[in-house]
Amino acid sequence: MHPPPKPGTGPRPAVVSVLFALVAVSFAAGHLTGTATIRLTLLLSSGVVAAIAVMAGIRMNRVTDRRPWRLVIAALAMLSFTNGMWLLPTVADTGWERPPDLLVVPPQIGGYALLLAASLMIVLRHAPKDGSGTIDAAVWGIAVAAPVWEFLFRPRLLHAHAGAGQQLIVLTQILVLFGICGALLRVARTCGAGRPCLGFLFSALGFTVVGIAAVHMLPSAAEHQATVPALCFELGYLCLGAAGLHPSVVALMEPSVPVSRAPRLQLEMFGAAMLIVPVVGTIGQFLGAPPDGFLLTLAPMLTVPLVLIRIGRLSAQRARDQLALAHQAAHDELTGLINRRKLFAVMEQAIARHAAGRAGDLALLYCDLNDFKPINDRYGHEAGDDVLRSTAARIKATVRTKDVVARIGGDEFLIFCPDTDAASAYALGDRIADAVAGPLTWRGQSLRVTAAVGATLWSERRVIAPDALLAAADAAMYDNKRARKVA
Repeated sequence: MHPPPKPGTGPRPAVVSVLFALVAVSFAAGHLTGTATIRLTLLLSSGVVAAIAVMAGIRMNRVTDRRPWRLVIAALAMLSFTNGMWLLPTVADTGWERPPDLLVVPPQIGGYALLLAASLMIVLRHAPKDGSGTIDAAVWGIAVAAPVWEFLFRPRLLHAHAGAGQQLIVLTQILVLFGICGALLRVARTCGAGRPCLGFLFSALGFTVVGIAAVHMLPSAAEHQATVPALCFELGYLCLGAAGLHPSVVALMEPSVPVSRAPRLQLEMFGAAMLIVPVVGTIGQFLGAPPDGFLLTLAPMLTVPLVLIRIGRLSAQRARDQLALAHQAAHDELTGLINRRKLFAVMEQAIARHAAGRAGDLALLYCDLNDFKPINDRYGHEAGDDVLRSTAARIKATVRTKDVVARIGGDEFLIFCPDTDAASAYALGDRIADAVAGPLTWRGQSLRVTAAVGATLWSERRVIAPDALLAAADAAMYDNKRARKVA
């Protein structure tokens, strides 16, 4: 467990903004004046600087849940490894014109996948009750990326005879970045004080997308060490570092109330998003282009885990709803005790076991409060509800573990005692009456009620209806009331 956030322990927002601006200008100046080796060195350095900034930020700002930011650090490490592989041929005699795909493709894909996972964790932390909406937004982002790839990026790559590894990297970048954007947009209206951190995250996305577009759209930016794309990637890394360093990261990681929509509409939108990828992936083939196996393979690889999480959350929510409904159907909402229907079900089972020879007798105690109505009339229903809750708690504390306490309405309680005897049942009735009669304090007022308790014992080895035992206990309770009045 990390200590709770303390005001004033992290860097000031203005300091972070100024520091980011100074570092960004320094990197831009390096690109305008430096050689290709210097530009690649700055590209590698930006990822390292960003990782250090995130590590320092989550520590200084005392971020309670550091898991998503650790994923960001791991992603930056993997992307920095890729950038280091691009730098290596310019500073050492490797014999490469460009690094092998095996050294740059897996870590780059892994890095972007970790960024998607981190963004989902951040959003789910900020909107814990909107997990399904967050997943839907990420899937929609991936769906929107499909036509962008198919009709904008892929034709350019095919025209340039790009290899399979390069196509896979670009497609992964686009799908993941749009998925992250969709997830972050989900909390844009609820982030409040976390807006600066969210702004840096969106800026990181924007710079990265522009960099990818520049690599493949600008004729002079075909090489990885070109000025415009590399500078965009560096600024994207630095924005990630600023997001983790800015004090608003604490607010972004705190739960909020999400903006929700109707579950049915949400599910329909989710289904529509799932249809976009296969439709877009096959349109090109109908128009004479080669089949897009990468899109039809990679997009499902990213969306299927999200779908499985979505289904799992729906199943868990359904199970929770069913348990809640079952609890509501069997329990009294005010006191938390079981209700008459549930008590009778318990009694029927116990009566059947008793008739079959189970040792001990059965007892049912009927408890009715005296002087309850005057409290309701004088102090209102809030006072009456408090008296009922307190009475229920006192009865529960008095009975045995195996005894069952129920509220059947108004100020009436039933206590069913399996495996007992007459002396124990009547003694329990006296203890309940004594416990209920103790004074209660409500808003500075001392309130007092008493209880009339009637008990009936069942010792015959045959089945009897719970209603019959209830009627006998009710009659005994009224005898108790009349005896008190006479006394």
